[in-house]
Amino acid sequence: MRAWIQERLGGPLALRDVPEPAPGPGEVLVQVEAVGLNSADHLMRLGGYLTRVHPPFTPGMELVGRVEGKRYAALLPHGALAEKVALPREHLLPVPESLSPEEAAAYPVSFLTAYLALRQAQARPGEWVLVQAAAGALGTAAVQVAREMGLRVVAAASSASKLALPQALGADEVASYEALPEKVRALGGVDLVLEVRGKAVEESLGFLKPQGRLVYIGAAEGEVAPIPPLRLMRKNLAVLGFWLAPLLRERGLVEDALAFLLPRLGRELRPVVGKVVPFLEAETAFQALLDRGHTGKVVVRL
Repeated sequence: MRAWIQERLGGPLALRDVPEPAPGPGEVLVQVEAVGLNSADHLMRLGGYLTRVHPPFTPGMELVGRVEGKRYAALLPHGALAEKVALPREHLLPVPESLSPEEAAAYPVSFLTAYLALRQAQARPGEWVLVQAAAGALGTAAVQVAREMGLRVVAAASSASKLALPQALGADEVASYEALPEKVRALGGVDLVLEVRGKAVEESLGFLKPQGRLVYIGAAEGEVAPIPPLRLMRKNLAVLGFWLAPLLRERGLVEDALAFLLPRLGRELRPVVGKVVPFLEAETAFQALLDRGHTGKVVVRL
């Protein structure tokens, strides 16, 4: 079988013939149909992810495929960009039949992150939440999940041309980053911020109402400066860090998330697939991932 291999950090991918994996006790063999790409996959290839993986390794942590004729999604530390993958059966996630393989590959990371981040922040119906990068994979998921949780959504994006997508998904207000301060002032502030930009943390704290919460999910625009504690004290603000990977070991949290998501997936919640790239062009998919012009999830299709 074939798999994409990262042979050195920062280097190109190499397509190699490798032995078919043999499932061990409690494992299943997945015939991969599609792989969803995330910024974490790119960082892992550079050696800049939260957990360092030493080459050679196969990138990709989000896939959908067939097991004994039935379609499942799965999350794994890495190894998804291959024709077949062996993984623990308990890692399999149900997939609604109404989702295409591309949509199914776009749901686990983004929708689990959106739901669990809002849950961690103790989001309450009626609160205002600011969703950054609202036309991206996580952003489009967060807009929909927040709406289903009864929140009111301010969707922000880098350009006005991207705002039609989150607006169509149910955002109450939309604004480009340039127009965002005025928009938030008109609302009297927001209760929650899902922070993915990094460099915008200082500005985001200024958007929060008293007792507001900022959930730090990522730093797409670079590392943030230290946050002075006095800045938080003045309005009793809270900053929460969020990383999905360790939470996947908390079966109660995952089951709670799936109980919320699965009945709605394919109906009220729909993964947004942006660019679909053939398996043999996986490097192109990573280039698309870094292109700020794309919307939704970048998916590699086998």
